[in-house]
Parts: sequence; C-alpha cells; structure tokens
Amino acid sequence: MSKLTVGRIIQNQFDLILFQEGSFSPLNWMLSEGYLDYRDYQNWRKGKSEYLEDHFKVKSTVLFSTLERLKDYASSLHLKAIRQTYASTTGQQLHSCRSAKNEFIFSTVYEPAEDRMQMDLFFDSAAVCTQSDLIAAIIERRSGDIAELLDKLESNSPDKHQQFVQLLLVEKSITQSKQASDKKIQKLKKITPLAFEVLGRFSHDFLTPLWHKLSIKIASQHFVPDSPDNHLSYTAFKGFQWQLVLQSIKAEEDWDKQAILLFRYAEAYFKLNKESLGIANWFKLFIQFPENAKQLIEKSCNRLLFSDWVLFSELDPELEISLFPSWLLMNKPALAKNSVISDIEGDDAMQLIKSLVCNNECNINENTIYLRAQLQQISPGLFTHYMNLEKSAR
Repeated sequence: MSKLTVGRIIQNQFDLILFQEGSFSPLNWMLSEGYLDYRDYQNWRKGKSEYLEDHFKVKSTVLFSTLERLKDYASSLHLKAIRQTYASTTGQQLHSCRSAKNEFIFSTVYEPAEDRMQMDLFFDSAAVCTQSDLIAAIIERRSGDIAELLDKLESNSPDKHQQFVQLLLVEKSITQSKQASDKKIQKLKKITPLAFEVLGRFSHDFLTPLWHKLSIKIASQHFVPDSPDNHLSYTAFKGFQWQLVLQSIKAEEDWDKQAILLFRYAEAYFKLNKESLGIANWFKLFIQFPENAKQLIEKSCNRLLFSDWVLFSELDPELEISLFPSWLLMNKPALAKNSVISDIEGDDAMQLIKSLVCNNECNINENTIYLRAQLQQISPGLFTHYMNLEKSAR
C-alpha cells in the first residue's frame, strides 16, 4: 500500500472520531481500530495492569509512528493539543507507556481551538466544573455522587441537567427494565449522538458496557433479516468485541447469503488487523450484493478500501459496481497473488484479471493475447481500463 493511501486512511479515521466526539483521543482511536482490546483497557483502568502498551495489538514502534502522523495532521487542521491524564478506579495515576515520549503522545488529545478557548474562558464557572465532576462520577459508577451532582447542575444549568438525566434514564432502562432487547438496542442507538455530545471522548466508557450487557442478553438469538441490529454481531461490533462478531456470524446457517453479515464479518477482520481476510470478504460482498456494498462502503467510510472506491466511482468509462474487485486486483497486482484473495470464486472478469496478472510477469505471448480477447468480449469497459493501465506502465 502506498504512503499516500496510508495517509488518507489514517486521516479518515481521525476525521470520523473528531466529527463524532468533538475531539480526537489516541485511546479511542486505538479501541475503534482494533489496536487495543476493550477488556485489556478495562483492566488497566482498574489498576490490574501497570502499562497499557503491554496489550497493544501491533508493535509500539509502528503505532507511535502512526500517532506522530496523526499529530502532524491535527496541526494542519489547527487543532489545540491538550494533555489527558488517566487515573484508576481507585484514584491512582495510570501510565500507558514506559517511555516518557510515548506516554506524552498517547495522552495528547486534539480538539478545535475555538471550543478550547471558550472552555478556558468559562472554566471557573460552577456549571462547567459540575459537568466535569458529573462525567467522572458517571464513568466511575459513583451513584451517590451522581445524584448530588445532578441536583447541583439543575440549579446552574437546567438544559445540561436534562441531557444528563436523559442519558441516565436510558442506562437504567437497559440495565434494569424487562423491555424487549430490540427496543433497548434502538434506544441505545438513538441516545448515542447525545452521549457523544455530552460526554465527548469519555462516551465509550458509558456506551460500551451497555453494549456488552445487550450482547449477553441476545447471545442466543438467531439473525432475522427484518431486524438486522437485533443480533450479537451488531451489539458485539458496537462493543469492540471483534472475535465475538466473527463467532456469532459463523454460528448462523448460510450467513454469507446476508449482505449485512458479510459486511460485519469483513469489518471485524479489518479490526483484528487481518487485512487479507477483510478484503476477501468485501470482495464477496461486491460480487454477490453490489448495491448493498455500495451503500455500506459509503456509509462506513471503510478505512482500507474507501480511497480506492472513490477512484473507481470516478472512472470514465464507468464500470458496474460488481467489477470493483476485478478493477482493484488489476491496479494492485499483489492482491491477486495473495493466497487468501486469489481463492475467491469471483465472476468471469475477475478470473481473467487474476490470470492476466499472474501471466504478466512473462513477455506478451499467445496466452496473454487470448486472455485479453476474452476480457474484451466479457467486459469492454474493464478491458479499456486494463489496456490504459498497461500502456501507462510501459
């Protein structure tokens, strides 16, 4: 993968978190991208692990090299860098890394400068201080402090008080009511934007345990196409439980005949840093369900394939959506030689592209001419792009 593509991928990741949470936290980025398991994070917060870096899913050198690039990107956006310290549930200071430099990078959060100036201006106000204390109490599950701080907030900021009450009512409904699981899932989905607005980068500490509770509740339910979110693959995905996503999908008969399950299956592999398996299942999605794949990749802003999808969608002449995998193999020959991806049973055009890529190491021969003729007959548009690519490579 080119450096340019990698740059776009991590910028997409940064932009998405910044848009959702109002700030960018390296910790939340690591959780959402599969570089850190949520259970390991919880144990660290409880003081059961001395350094969080012992649980990173990729080498620290690679991870912090990427964080340096994200730091440069934040600077280009003129974001304000602030320091975020972490404490255990018992109040002890936590350390993410042994290296002071890496510790600093990990604990630097980026947010819009205007918001920060406003926060600094009103930082001493009772409402802001109360909100900060209330967020900490909610995350740490200190029920007595929550009640006291809510009463205090009601007197100096009624609107904010109502938002916090709304969040806590949904939490109580999910953890204590006997309401059907599908209703609870819809409630939690609906309240998520408010959680991001009110809790910011701490929203995952509030939302994720609730998704875990719902996962336990619906663990034995089978997938129903008319209610796709009422399934363990959805709640586990929202709770960063990538292996559980895979297990829940594999337990379903003919799961690969459901577009949304294929999508979740592929995405879970990406989160587990198994890119080849992720791409292979995305290819199956495009081949079997092209219209669904188009909607899903555009909504998800898939980190690994989105840049290629943008280029594909701007082609002239245009190609059918189902030809995206074939076009991608043509432009990235190394994928066609990957054993996981090369085993996919695609359409005739894909099989021809695979053969042409593998045959391209030799000089043009009768077999190459034959394969090109077959491709021209099956897909004139793809053939045009193939020949243009060949000409530019000479």
